[in-house]
Amino acid sequence: MGRLKDKVAIVTGAADGIGLAISKVFAKEGATVVMVDVNEDKCKREAQAILQQNQNALPLFCDVGSTDMVNGMVQTCMETYGRIDVLVNNAAISVSGLVSEMPDEDWDRLMNVNLKGVFRCIRACMPHMLLAEKGSVVNIASGQAHRSWDNWTAYATAKGGMLSMTTQLAGQFGHKNIRFNSISPGAILTPMAEERIEKEGAAYVKASKLQAAMLRFGKDHEVALAALFLASDEAAYITGDDIKVDGGLCALPRYME
Repeated sequence: MGRLKDKVAIVTGAADGIGLAISKVFAKEGATVVMVDVNEDKCKREAQAILQQNQNALPLFCDVGSTDMVNGMVQTCMETYGRIDVLVNNAAISVSGLVSEMPDEDWDRLMNVNLKGVFRCIRACMPHMLLAEKGSVVNIASGQAHRSWDNWTAYATAKGGMLSMTTQLAGQFGHKNIRFNSISPGAILTPMAEERIEKEGAAYVKASKLQAAMLRFGKDHEVALAALFLASDEAAYITGDDIKVDGGLCALPRYME
């Protein structure tokens, strides 16, 4: 307990899934969590549940696809708490499609949220972190940035761009004590995965489990614990790194009888 005591953390996409799990773990470990999401009602309910545990959370409606809304969200955070110690870029949308048939509109919509949204949040937070000469940015990428999945080129491209952004910024701002790291989850049982289970059924479940060496879905809490480590002072000398929380997915392929 207390690994993030007195820190202020912004978590995007905080209303459910990995973002909610991160928010809960951060709050339990002493952080004041600014929970950011487009699902305003769900975000408020989840923040209220955290507050009822005598922990600190502030829900804010924000679409990371909008520059004005991101800037306003960061301004509200600074006016309320006067600091930003941790930024977790988790907000994302899921759009699949054959690359030869994908409309520009689908590609642009995904990039605007999944990649440019990360840029917007970092850009808005950086002046305050630079002034304080400290900060930790944790970008939630994906195993899809490391492996090939049919019809997920746009999503994988955005996540791969996030990894490159992480490396570039880690190198540039390390001397200012601002750390940039990423997490690449594998098949995690999130609401997004549950939607695919409903649509694709047992075949999706079996394929998802078999692709990992540990032969199971991951849990959003397991990703949250990795984020906690990277956000905390325990990772004070770690920057420019990517932690794969994927049950060994990226350790494969392997020979199977």
